[in-house]
Amino acid sequence: MLGYYVNGIPIGKALKDAGKEVTIKGWIHRKRSSGGKAFVIVRDRTGTIQCIVDKSKVPENEWNDAEKAYNESSIIVRGAVRKDERAPGGAEIDVKELRVVHIGEQFPITEYQSPEFLLDVRHLWLRSQRLINAMQARSYIFRYARKFLDKKGFYEITPPLLTKAGGETGASMFEVDYFGEKAYLTESSQLYAEAMISSLEKVYSFAPSYRAEKSRTTKHLTE
Repeated sequence: MLGYYVNGIPIGKALKDAGKEVTIKGWIHRKRSSGGKAFVIVRDRTGTIQCIVDKSKVPENEWNDAEKAYNESSIIVRGAVRKDERAPGGAEIDVKELRVVHIGEQFPITEYQSPEFLLDVRHLWLRSQRLINAMQARSYIFRYARKFLDKKGFYEITPPLLTKAGGETGASMFEVDYFGEKAYLTESSQLYAEAMISSLEKVYSFAPSYRAEKSRTTKHLTE
């Protein structure tokens, strides 16, 4: 039987391994049943793949687990990869063995939800394919920006986020109590960068900045 710590391969690689038997680990993204078969789409950070669970080909307890599992239940699947252009990703797995590691609870996010609700459960919404893609894009942008700047001889600096003074913008700042003294969340790394150029010369930083300015537009953020 599959163990909790069985080795698996990323789904992105499994999609390319047509004709091979693989083991994958991930979360149930979508699920439906029809005519003694369960169509379980499993996701991980590399993509999604459809897994076909045939009731007649797996033990009864595994079929029951697949039927009871909610979306976002964690799962381990072993089976043969088969090409199918109709399937998400162009391939699917004919399941030989299945283990639901944790069933969890009914996932609160369904297909149509208001922006307000999605913001309230953003820690769960981060699992959506849209936000996964956005976070991956953000990571790639930072990675290649650093690579470009490193090649140009720049040094990355990490200025503090608590500061005693603002920059030149005159923006309103968030005041905090720093052990009985006034301090502020930084609205710019400018002053620290200016100090560093006299030593390292070519510097850059990727750091949050904060402005205590209320705004109703989509182009102004407090962070």
